[in-house]
Amino acid sequence: MHIWILLVAREAALLGILFVLGSGPAAFLGPQTDSASRIALAPLLGFCLGTCVTTTILWFAPVNSTYWVLIGLGLLSAAVAVIRTRRAAVRWRPPVKDLAALALVIVAVVGPIDATLHERHTVGPVAYTYTDVDNYVAVQDAARTVSLRTASQAWHNTYQRTGSEGKDLTQFVWDFISQFGSNLDATPLDANVNALLGLGATDTYSPFLAVLLLMGALGAFAAVRHFARSPTLVAALAAALFGGSLFLELWFDSYQAAIIAIGLVIPFLVLVDRALLDRRRADLVLVALVLATMLTVYPLYMALLIATAGLMIAWRAVALRRAGTSWRPLLKPLALSVGAVAAMALVFDPVAVARDVHYYHLVAENLVPYPRVSYKLPISEMPGWIGQTREFWALSGLRAGGFKQIFLGVLVPLVFIGFILVGLRRYRSALALVALGGVCAVVAEYSYTTQQSCTYCAERVLLPLGPIAAVLIALGLTALVASQNRWLQITGIVGIVAVAVPVAQRARVELTRFSNGSYFMDTANRQVLSRLPADNGAVQEEGYGASVGAQAEQPLVYHLLTERAPGRVSIVLGSDLANSIQYLNFGPPRIPPGKEFDPNYRYVLTRLAGVATDRRTIARSGPIALQQRIRALDITPYAGLGVPLARLDGGAAWVQTSSPLQFIVAGSAPGPVWARLTFSATVPVSVPPQTGVRVRRTDNALTACVRATGSAPRRQVSLTLTAPLTPAAEPPETFPPPMPLQGLELTAMRAVSGRCDL
Repeated sequence: MHIWILLVAREAALLGILFVLGSGPAAFLGPQTDSASRIALAPLLGFCLGTCVTTTILWFAPVNSTYWVLIGLGLLSAAVAVIRTRRAAVRWRPPVKDLAALALVIVAVVGPIDATLHERHTVGPVAYTYTDVDNYVAVQDAARTVSLRTASQAWHNTYQRTGSEGKDLTQFVWDFISQFGSNLDATPLDANVNALLGLGATDTYSPFLAVLLLMGALGAFAAVRHFARSPTLVAALAAALFGGSLFLELWFDSYQAAIIAIGLVIPFLVLVDRALLDRRRADLVLVALVLATMLTVYPLYMALLIATAGLMIAWRAVALRRAGTSWRPLLKPLALSVGAVAAMALVFDPVAVARDVHYYHLVAENLVPYPRVSYKLPISEMPGWIGQTREFWALSGLRAGGFKQIFLGVLVPLVFIGFILVGLRRYRSALALVALGGVCAVVAEYSYTTQQSCTYCAERVLLPLGPIAAVLIALGLTALVASQNRWLQITGIVGIVAVAVPVAQRARVELTRFSNGSYFMDTANRQVLSRLPADNGAVQEEGYGASVGAQAEQPLVYHLLTERAPGRVSIVLGSDLANSIQYLNFGPPRIPPGKEFDPNYRYVLTRLAGVATDRRTIARSGPIALQQRIRALDITPYAGLGVPLARLDGGAAWVQTSSPLQFIVAGSAPGPVWARLTFSATVPVSVPPQTGVRVRRTDNALTACVRATGSAPRRQVSLTLTAPLTPAAEPPETFPPPMPLQGLELTAMRAVSGRCDL
């Protein structure tokens, strides 16, 4: 099926489910909410409702047993929306221009991501620098068959007692996450939708993450219209800015939790503001619903939300006092309202609350390691990052970049700040966003200093500044466009272009960076696995740890295999080069292999299709092949090789002499067992003296017989070679990915018993 159809169908499915789930809660938004804003907020509220319900249920039962709850919950929510619409005259039919604005937002946010996926002919997943996607995919798949409670118990009863991660590494990751107490993000809801659609997490992670980003964009759309007290079309600009470089960086680095969290913070403030103005019970319920969802998604931001809500309440009290209204009679109702919100948040998602208590205890005991990253984020570079006129992964010093970087990093953001000031002067209620920005700055500084200059700790707290800036810029432009002064109107129109063009240009450049430098799960894996025979034979994953994108590629292909052949996956975790096993067993390498390796595997999904073996090829696509083992002995490499990204791979398995070339010989046979290896070289090669190694040279070819050590059925082979390897030619593209060193190629490998003839 065409990639475009797959992407759009899966995105439409999730967006439709979220809208139906959120139609009921959205029907209780205040009468001041226009129809387009109600439609825009429905998916976000649907995510909140679905997440709270599915998180609670997941504690008791696995997703495959309970996904039908989504159907009932959706029908109930839709019924409530219909009843509410009839009784309270809720508006759901926006003008055509508003529908066009919403369509523009969808295209602006999701379109570039889908176009990039289509360019690489895949539905994802994708990873650029960081590969948290490995864990997200694992837990969504494993939650299908094992409940949260059972997984937590399994960690304590199995791993902590035996120290073994067991055979199924996808399940091992779920066991760890379940007992650790960290946030579950979109796992409960996404896993339920996957079960409903009959798809795996590798099939849906990328399109679903695009919808979650769109969900936040639609929330910004509604926020602009709320603070402007007008159905302004400039709100579409704020939403479209969610497709800018800051948000694309989060998407391509698979920061699912952060994407959802920054999408929730602005609508949360909108709901709090509306609750303070109207004092409706329904608004309090919606505030509690979003707050409960944040407990599951990103509890780190709870302090930000609570502190900002407190400042908003204090500001409201000051306003009442200035107006001559005594606020003392309001203290009791206020206390009751705050208590009700806290109680409802607890009731909506008790599982998240319990997990957060455990997690914060670990934080207090300093048992949670924070990532240490090499990048720095000085204050001088923040305006360009927050304003999205510069790329996060190209934030060189302003002076080093010349006038172009000064223009993009200083002058253009100053213009944006001017728009923000105009908006704040006109729409004073939007000062709540400034309060949130101030809270973020204070907490970021605290996080940075208390965690020994932890740049990552500060940066994650500053992420809400991105959507804050988008909404405030749009409000400033709204004020100008709505002015009675013709010149101010013209300034506003020019300002829209002045914002859209540089942000779009940076997004275009960043998309090029991500398209060329990211790992995209190759569709070839799915194509060849579609030919996997439906028997009980184990499938060995081979060669994916040799990829330059191994940190993402090896775990993601492993999880794809568990989706296609559950309980039948075999792998050797013998090398952690390029962090290839960090997201499978968290290291260290395991030699000899443990339960995760089945020496009786019948099939091999190999990344080294260009290496000749005794196996029968069932299907091949480029450097990826599905092969059938036909002999008692088989040999599989696990260290010492390097291959480029599959789209640049001509099929050669390049020997990387920085470490020994290592194999496992699987199976049993009488007599001594050997590995017969053939190499092709374009550089001088030497073989240091080694026990059990015999070599023959002919022109540019080298054949080695290496005696296997250990006992059946998991014998080991190691061969050290030295050669002056040469850098590969860079691909002719902007921002090319890394390439392995070349010069010495493994062309054939066989396991033989008895004699090994050169």
